[in-house]
Amino acid sequence: MSRLSLLMGLFLAVTITGVVLLMAAMAEVDAATIIFRGLVVFFIFGMLGTVLGSFLEVVLMPVTTEKETEKLKNELLLEDEQLRSELGDLLDDNEENRYETFGTPTDESKPITAENSSKNGRMIHGDSAAVS
Repeated sequence: MSRLSLLMGLFLAVTITGVVLLMAAMAEVDAATIIFRGLVVFFIFGMLGTVLGSFLEVVLMPVTTEKETEKLKNELLLEDEQLRSELGDLLDDNEENRYETFGTPTDESKPITAENSSKNGRMIHGDSAAVS
């Protein structure tokens, strides 16, 4: 969770430095002074933003994380009940319904072999109407 403090520091440093550099450019300040002011403001507000981000992370994140965890648990329970109502018996652990077979092979279907695939000396390579 250290990303919050780093992001706060970088955000404050870049935004405040940008404002200071823009104001210095509008006031037509020397280049050396603009660079010096820019670096000083960047590092000062970078540190201040990092401290502020660390403080917010320590103070606010545990409370926020706890609230979000409770909210997520409630949403999952609601979704679980909704899924049970929609799926119905598909979620049951009934062994009879799990292994249904829709049609079994019969003795009538035999694989085509060399003995039963020739008709009048001609080879038949399938059971379609175009072959016969």
